[in-house]
Amino acid sequence: MPTIPIVDGHLHLWDTGHGWYPQLAQFAAGAGKPELADNFLLADYERAAGSTAVAGLVHVSATTAPHAYLAETRWVTELAGQANRPVAIIGSVDPALPTAELADHLEQQSRSPHFRGIRVYRRLAPNTPAAETIAAWLQERDAVFDLVTTPAETADWIDFLAGYPNLRVVLEHLGLPEGTGADERLAWQKSLTLAAKETDWRCKVSGLGMICPDLSWESLAFWLETTADLWGWRRLLFGSNMPVDTMAGSYAELLETIDRMVAADATDQEAEFFYAANAAETYSLR
Repeated sequence: MPTIPIVDGHLHLWDTGHGWYPQLAQFAAGAGKPELADNFLLADYERAAGSTAVAGLVHVSATTAPHAYLAETRWVTELAGQANRPVAIIGSVDPALPTAELADHLEQQSRSPHFRGIRVYRRLAPNTPAAETIAAWLQERDAVFDLVTTPAETADWIDFLAGYPNLRVVLEHLGLPEGTGADERLAWQKSLTLAAKETDWRCKVSGLGMICPDLSWESLAFWLETTADLWGWRRLLFGSNMPVDTMAGSYAELLETIDRMVAADATDQEAEFFYAANAAETYSLR
């Protein structure tokens, strides 16, 4: 297990009483984990983290109700005062909005002192007016674009984002591998190699609980070792993706498996980069 305080670069808090997550119960049932549809608040995160020292948190929007991310950002801003550690917020936006309204939604979220950028989950394509508006707005404000893309779309995003050279980009969930079969692994490896070579993006080691059957070393080793070899410790950051990755195991199991590689392959400074410094720097956690 990590012996240094970590910064969790990707987690979700939710209170289902708000009605912001209309597909959550269906998602949880389909995953065979109906408890995922229960509330997941700061106290629940603390229980999941257990004895792990957590020095900072990056909350990523997970709302699916139309435009609920606006209320969610206000809610997480209030929760941040109870967190006893720095909290960054990655919000979201509806790419179907007219340009002016889309920009207004970005502006509204940016009023939170914890706001650091946005992600759009699977509903944003490169080379579209929405993508252009978002990229330009974020670059102008030195905010972060948490990029959600599949291997099939990665090359297009690389080409598009080359037009925004000062935009800070973090590739979410290792570039979203779409399965564990040989073809899916090869497609993912090619896209991740291209992104590592052609960009200065950073990459979140997160989300493997969504595709792997468990969080053991045997399940995660290929993904972890490939990513570390391609990106290096200065460009990688840890994210638990709690509570979603509990589909495959516990927070403790995830950290135990990841730390097996970190302890074997990273220097003390590289471990500090991966577990804390890269995320703290990227998301201005202070």
